[in-house]
Amino acid sequence: MLLEKLKEEENFTNHEKEVARYILDHLDKVPGMSSGELARASFTSKATVVRLSQKAGLSGYQEFRLKLVEEVNQKNRLSQMLAEEPIHGQSTYHDIINTLPALYDKAVTNTRLALDKNSMNRINNVLQSAECIDIYGTGISYILAQSAAFKFATLGMECSAYESINGHYLAARKNKKTLTFLITFTGANRTMIRTAKYLREATNNYVVGIAGPHNQVIRRWCHEIVEIPNRDSLLSLDVISSFSAVTYVLDIFFSLLLSKRYDEHAKSSLEMLLHIGLLLNKTDADWDKEE
Repeated sequence: MLLEKLKEEENFTNHEKEVARYILDHLDKVPGMSSGELARASFTSKATVVRLSQKAGLSGYQEFRLKLVEEVNQKNRLSQMLAEEPIHGQSTYHDIINTLPALYDKAVTNTRLALDKNSMNRINNVLQSAECIDIYGTGISYILAQSAAFKFATLGMECSAYESINGHYLAARKNKKTLTFLITFTGANRTMIRTAKYLREATNNYVVGIAGPHNQVIRRWCHEIVEIPNRDSLLSLDVISSFSAVTYVLDIFFSLLLSKRYDEHAKSSLEMLLHIGLLLNKTDADWDKEE
């Protein structure tokens, strides 16, 4: 980039360094200056300005000035975007521990406000009669899928997480009532789009996409879409927002299933408590002490 070359000053003469430093110190003024005006302002010559332009890999000062305007505009846009980021280079520990809960809360609140009650009720109706749940994701969304699968399994529901299609498995289970969740933070993940298309055309699964706002394509292959907010971030903070939003949506469905199976789950939990010692891996000596 031009600005980086000016900062590095590689192979610049002393006079060229003077021009480069003047440009960097007056980025708001230089784009409107001629080569002669820049030479006078930096106490050098037009020839020095032209040589500097050519050392930067450009044909001359006119091209240099156009490139400079482009990069300055880009730099300003970047600065504006970074100014809106809740975490920055000066963020302290105290700032961060107070900022993160606000990010979680904002993600959950925005998701809650965007929920379509009728769509959620339709999904819940399918959920209550489902025999098994499949959850698909890639990368970090696969970690979410695994976490949700574990939660649903605690209710006695057959539930698994996948990163890709297993055609033989799906064909062998084609007669089971299956609810499938597909997770894509952006809504445009190609793997999830291909997965949705396959599930919709080759299986009887009820397909629900939990997707970001760019879901125009995957929407075609899903019975329902639960849209999650996805903030454009330069610092990967969109991952925090999306992760929180998807967790919230999946926890809604987990809680709806728990509510319907409450008595059954309470009974199984009591049975588990009878064998809690085995889960805690007690030794024979521990048992002897209790006796």
